[in-house]
Amino acid sequence: MNRATRFLLGMLLVASIGGRAASSQAALSQQPPQSKVKSTTSNPIPHPVSFREVAGRGLLVRTWVNGIGPFNFAIDTGAGATLISSRVAAESRVARANDRPASISGLTGARTTAYHASLERLAIGDIENYLPAKGEVLITSGLPADLDGVLDPTEALAPLGYTIDIPGREFIAFDPRSEAVEVNRPPLEGAVVTWLREAHGRRPFVMLDNGDRALIDTGSSLGLAIRDPNAAPRAVATGARDIGGGRISTRRVSTSTIAIGSLTLRRIPTDLVSGAEADAPVLLGLTALRPFRMRFDPLHRLIEIGPVAVSRGN
Repeated sequence: MNRATRFLLGMLLVASIGGRAASSQAALSQQPPQSKVKSTTSNPIPHPVSFREVAGRGLLVRTWVNGIGPFNFAIDTGAGATLISSRVAAESRVARANDRPASISGLTGARTTAYHASLERLAIGDIENYLPAKGEVLITSGLPADLDGVLDPTEALAPLGYTIDIPGREFIAFDPRSEAVEVNRPPLEGAVVTWLREAHGRRPFVMLDNGDRALIDTGSSLGLAIRDPNAAPRAVATGARDIGGGRISTRRVSTSTIAIGSLTLRRIPTDLVSGAEADAPVLLGLTALRPFRMRFDPLHRLIEIGPVAVSRGN
């Protein structure tokens, strides 16, 4: 690709903000590499796996790359692509697809270099629990030393759907042809809403009742994250470093009540982000999503969100 691929990867480092520790993670925003999916849903569906939540790093799952591992990958619905560290690429013998670098930029617009590569096998949970999609990933040196990669489940499981049960700490793949999310069968006390997308990506956005499009971002430890309207346009934030080397900060200002379809989220912590680019999306991060079990159906472009205690189905 002779045109740089542009990403927004969120904060992967813990910062001290307002006297408290906070991980200010957000999402990749990009025109994604065009994965050459060599799998169909006739192949075995990966079995459910457990993940663990680690402060400042998100939802971590054991991952094997080309049979080498295990490595620690963060499950990030807001990523837009799978990223692997330069060290993991070397250990698992992942070769660059070419020597033309892509440009990865953080929320601040600061940029670092990454390279396209192709994987033969990617497994999670155990070494033989393979994911179906085989295609391009990005090799980057911008990840923290204790994070080996970022797994975008929409890209890595294509064409399958997936469930992220945050309270149950379980990640489940499903075939949307036979187990579709249905608009007329919302979970109790939950909702089924349209999976909104960008023009050049497949990240999961939803419409809030105030008219904002919000990115469901399991790679973020924030609650409802919005750009600080009172921040100086060129202020240098000092809270946390993004993948491009820039810095942002957040401040928690209040709680909010918002609705996603028929689901009302009450007393959601609200975080104002400064130092980010003007087009940074509104985020719903882990602090807002933690009570929920979410099913993502890429075929029918629907998302089911419901409290775990009353959810049903996969």
